[in-house]
Amino acid sequence: MSVTDKMSLTHRMMTRLDIPEEAASNAPRIIISGGTRVLVEGHRGLLEYAGDRIAAAGPGCRILIKGEGLGLVTMDRHEMVVSGRLWAVELE
Repeated sequence: MSVTDKMSLTHRMMTRLDIPEEAASNAPRIIISGGTRVLVEGHRGLLEYAGDRIAAAGPGCRILIKGEGLGLVTMDRHEMVVSGRLWAVELE
């Protein structure tokens, strides 16, 4: 079975089981709440930490959170929550 056939089979199974595609992807999931809190799921570790920017490794990207008074509320192997006044969230 080729890679294309496997991807097509996976897509068909996910569609039939009504599973969102992002649940099976490697892409990070980012949820911003009210401009003062951001949840990042699927990060791969902290790269930079300062009051105006926090960067984390993502699968194939760098997640950069810019703002004022930023701080880590919680962080574990899979998720991190950042609070402060958010200006931007960028994927590089």
